[in-house]
Amino acid sequence: MLFELIFIFLARVLDVSLGTVRMILVIRGDRIPAAIIGFFEILIYTVALGLVIGSLNEPLKLLVFCSGFALGILLGSILEEKIALGYRGVQVTIDSEHGHIVEELREEGFPVTCWEASGKAGSKLVLNIFLKRNMAVAVADKIYEKDPDAFVVFMEPKHFQGGYIKKK
Repeated sequence: MLFELIFIFLARVLDVSLGTVRMILVIRGDRIPAAIIGFFEILIYTVALGLVIGSLNEPLKLLVFCSGFALGILLGSILEEKIALGYRGVQVTIDSEHGHIVEELREEGFPVTCWEASGKAGSKLVLNIFLKRNMAVAVADKIYEKDPDAFVVFMEPKHFQGGYIKKK
C-alpha cells in the first residue's frame, strides 16, 4: 500500500511537471517535442489514474493523487523557469542622461537598438534588447544598477527572423 501511494504521488508530480513544460513548448510552437512529452505525460497519468479509480473507497489514494498534482504544478513552473527555453525581448525606458548604459551593454555583446523618446518627465531613451531568456533578468539587473528608475518590460516573442542575438 505504501509503495502504491508513493508511486501515485510521484507519478502525478512527474506527469504534471511534464505537462507544464509541454504547454510552454506548444505556446512557443515547438510541436514535435511537445507531442513526445505529451505521450509520456498521458502514459504516466493513465497509470496513476488507474490506481486511484479502482480504489475510490480509499480516500487516502485520492488525497495523494491530488497532492501530487499540486506539487507537480509547483515543480513544473520552477523547472520551466530554470531551463528558461527560448528568447525574450526586453524594452527599457531610461532618462537620456543614462545613455552610457547603451554603450556598456553593447560592449558586453548585447544587441541594443535605441531611439529617443519624450516622456512626462523629459527626454528619454528607449532600448530594445533581444536575447536568450536565461539572460534577461541579469541584463535588467545591470540596467537597474545604473538607473534604478528604469522602466523595463519583458516580452515573449513567438517568432523572429534576422538580427543579432548574444549566444552566451
